[in-house]
Amino acid sequence: MAKKASKKNKPIYLLAAATIVILGELFNIFFGFGGMTAPLKAETSVHFIDVGQGDAELILSGGEAVLIDAGPTAAGDTVVAYLKQQGVTKLRAAIATHPHEDHIGGMDKVLKAFPTEVLLLPDKTATTRCYERMLDAAETTGAKVVVPKVDERIFFDSGAQLTFLSPSPEAVYSNTNNYSIVSLLSAGGKNVLFMGDAETEIEEALLRQGTDIRCDVLKVGHHGSSTSSSPDFVERAAPSIAVISCAKDNDYGHPHRETIELLNRLGIETHITADEGTYVYEIPAAS
Repeated sequence: MAKKASKKNKPIYLLAAATIVILGELFNIFFGFGGMTAPLKAETSVHFIDVGQGDAELILSGGEAVLIDAGPTAAGDTVVAYLKQQGVTKLRAAIATHPHEDHIGGMDKVLKAFPTEVLLLPDKTATTRCYERMLDAAETTGAKVVVPKVDERIFFDSGAQLTFLSPSPEAVYSNTNNYSIVSLLSAGGKNVLFMGDAETEIEEALLRQGTDIRCDVLKVGHHGSSTSSSPDFVERAAPSIAVISCAKDNDYGHPHRETIELLNRLGIETHITADEGTYVYEIPAAS
């Protein structure tokens, strides 16, 4: 699908975008809308993988695996090795929340290492080498490239489900971070909210729309930047646990003081991968 980036072949990316949107119409064949949360038949875990300055989250439920982001290019081998350590042999889905290197840089290695049913990504292309490598890997390995719609869900055999909350495919934003795929995992009466790098513009939109963002665990947006995690949003989400993925002494100063102070003021237990390494949240099966 993708070719080597150059001024001459820029239209190829427009073709890639059109193809991705068309494939998005096939999403319901593999997943679907609606449905009630079922009793959890198998233990489910969410792994917030330490990839340095980037994001990578692995959902494991009843033998099925979904990966959200794959960290920066330098962490590709780390993510592949971690998935293998967890017994992953294939992926139900890989989600590239948005086309920034610290989220998709390692995705090509993941796609080559594990048979993947679908690669989910927003309707926002890029002309970067890592984006090009990711699309090439999807084409080579046969992973279907899909743009999910709001309220579409991935249903796990265990009874868990992952619901897509943002962005709407027709949305247009000036900031690429706001194209981040925001999703909510529901399993055994517990909710985990994944914000990607979505900033306050998206948070405000979700609040206006009355989206149910209540969660037990919040993957804090944009590595704990002050451009995300507004007080109104965090208070409405009301998590008991927050997880921030970033590198120690990173160039961006993540997590920002304002975010940490807010989480502390609200009494939210906070885990930072830069300090603790990979954090795993376990959800037991129904007894």
